[in-house]
Amino acid sequence: MLDFQDIRAGNQVLVNSSGAKVTIVKVENNEILLNTIPHSSLFSNEDISGIPLTTAMLRKLSFENEDANVWAGEGITIRLKEDGIFYGLRISKSRAKLQYLHQLQNYISDYYALFRQEEYSLDVTLIN
Repeated sequence: MLDFQDIRAGNQVLVNSSGAKVTIVKVENNEILLNTIPHSSLFSNEDISGIPLTTAMLRKLSFENEDANVWAGEGITIRLKEDGIFYGLRISKSRAKLQYLHQLQNYISDYYALFRQEEYSLDVTLIN
């Protein structure tokens, strides 16, 4: 189950019942519209979960491993800590811990909006 405040349109998530990777189209009124085939469908936050962020995924997203636990790409640097979770520069109270792909997507969008004052999103088509 994902927190409604932690997900946005464009995020990639897993449908719990099928394990399919899908894109969130819209989050509204405690319902999530997912881009599913053959038609988009409504789900609750209990029906979806995050896609675990891995070093293999970071490589596919063109992040480079600068040293043992430091990864750079998309204008940011993140670190893999001993707890097995990636962390970035704290942007806000909830935007430093990157355990799932959608958190990385949101982190990059927030980083560009706050520090570069432009709209930018991570191209996740590289991992599908």
